[in-house]
Amino acid sequence: MTTEALLRPQSPTRAPIATARIVACYATLFGALPYLVLKVSWLTGGTIGLRDASFLDSTVMTVGNAFTAGMDAVAILLAFAFTYSWGKRLPAPLVLFPSWVGTGFLAPIALGIPFFVPDLAAPGADLPLRGWVWAVVYGGFAWQGIALLTAFTLYAKERWGHLLDGVRVPVSAGAVVAIGTGVVHVAWALGARFWGGDAASLSQAAMNAVRGLLALAAVVAVVLARGWTAAVLVWTAAAAMFSWAFWDLFVTIGTRAQVSVPHLIFAVVQLLGGAALAVTLVRAVPRRT
Repeated sequence: MTTEALLRPQSPTRAPIATARIVACYATLFGALPYLVLKVSWLTGGTIGLRDASFLDSTVMTVGNAFTAGMDAVAILLAFAFTYSWGKRLPAPLVLFPSWVGTGFLAPIALGIPFFVPDLAAPGADLPLRGWVWAVVYGGFAWQGIALLTAFTLYAKERWGHLLDGVRVPVSAGAVVAIGTGVVHVAWALGARFWGGDAASLSQAAMNAVRGLLALAAVVAVVLARGWTAAVLVWTAAAAMFSWAFWDLFVTIGTRAQVSVPHLIFAVVQLLGGAALAVTLVRAVPRRT
């Protein structure tokens, strides 16, 4: 930045916004690094945080660790794109799609963090990772989820905010799928077992509850809300439906887990429904210059 730019007076609202974006950017970096270090360690043969090193001895674990490490690196790049001027010149799809997928993964974790960590890090938990790893991983996810979503919100309001004023998301097939998704996940959270539902632990029940309530909140937003409130709820719920359904399918197929056919179909329907709901949101945004 030139001396002239530094000395140029800034508006009273712009300076705090710029400061908030910088804080959110580096908070995202701070939250992402511990997870990234763990993943790089495991991919290069390290055993830090492992109770059972054989846990990593499979192709699906190697691919999964590489994929999630890459996602973490993308989150860091996005945080910088949301903060500095070069990010505004990026094509919209290059920013929106990874931001949307990241929202889908991180928002449910941030909302369910009070239940996940105490359950997974309990001293008696018979899991291949040490208790502190769960706190680092899920705590980092929640931290970077809040920081990254803050940075994205400030970026999106500046770049596209005028397009969302008064926008209304119409009822669509994606909203219908969201109703079904919400009902099924809430039922699983309450202990139902149809279609392969599993809420044997507190963390599983919490994840099902969060995913279900997010989907139902999106339906309420479609029916009753407009503007930023509707856009944020629909964006988040559609992303959660898509991202976690994709992850369910990846884990099921990669590990060749024995799941029921209805469970697989439900995951595919969720993935497609989340994508359809997101497309409906995008199409509802007016095309203004």
